[in-house]
Amino acid sequence: MAHNVDLVCKEIIYDEVDSQFAEPDPTMVADVRVIQNLIGLERLTIPSCNYFGSVQQDIKPNMRKIVTTWMLEVCDEQKCEEQTFPLAVNFFDRFLCACPIDRYHLQLLGCCALLLASKIRQCHPLTVDVLSAYTDHAVSPDQIRSWELLMISKLEWNITAVTAFDYVDQILERVKWGSDDSRLREHAHTLIHVCSTETIFMQLEPSLLAAACIASASRGLNVSTKMATGYDLCRLTFHDIGKIDFIVKIIEEIVAKEIADKQQQQQQQLAASSAAGGSCKEQYQQAPQKVGSSGAPADQTSSQQQPETPTDVQFIYF
Repeated sequence: MAHNVDLVCKEIIYDEVDSQFAEPDPTMVADVRVIQNLIGLERLTIPSCNYFGSVQQDIKPNMRKIVTTWMLEVCDEQKCEEQTFPLAVNFFDRFLCACPIDRYHLQLLGCCALLLASKIRQCHPLTVDVLSAYTDHAVSPDQIRSWELLMISKLEWNITAVTAFDYVDQILERVKWGSDDSRLREHAHTLIHVCSTETIFMQLEPSLLAAACIASASRGLNVSTKMATGYDLCRLTFHDIGKIDFIVKIIEEIVAKEIADKQQQQQQQLAASSAAGGSCKEQYQQAPQKVGSSGAPADQTSSQQQPETPTDVQFIYF
């Protein structure tokens, strides 16, 4: 005997794309094997060398800083998920460890890394047309598609890298002070993004970088005590407190410099606007920077090499 069955769809459709995220899985948070497996796998996808001067003869550290900062700005403007940028930088560095290129292909490589990372870590990946537009069409969609295949082959299809982002939720959900301040997770992610643009952290273990960023964020927000956070971070990541504190010190120096540079740029823009009598409309436009033969952006002098800092870094407290 046939029965009529009504199917009811209870899926909630939100007005804003990707505005809702899954809650932490209590089973995974309670299982110690998750972090252990992450630590065991992270070394497989850490960049194998410092490629400047060895693999790459035409690329300098300041060029990496410019391109990765541009990549971060693209992610900010496109509202990419937090995990996309660290993975893209991992692809970027590992490719440069394996394949020598010239400096004029760095932005193309950054586009490919963003495209591939967004396909893996986002529900709605970036498109080649959007990425091409961010280069002011200096890089064509066909070039991005072609280099995407080259990148995958040079990475030997190992595109499930462990990044510092992967540890943040796993750590904060396992400690009592992890939910004491709602800003803690956001500040830790911001610090990870800033550190990803710095060459000094290129070969650092993601677990150590995550622990240091969480420690720095927790101290700035006065979450728990230094002793309690240090004990929990050492217990979960198996890193020595001395190493974590050393990285925290470097991070805080870098962020302080970034904030100072950003404030100086804002003062210069305000002064220029005042000198013009206020007749010019103040604009803020993130234009992609082309790397010239000297390693600086082609349309800037050597005294203006510092790229824009994402605005949210100004809200990091020490």
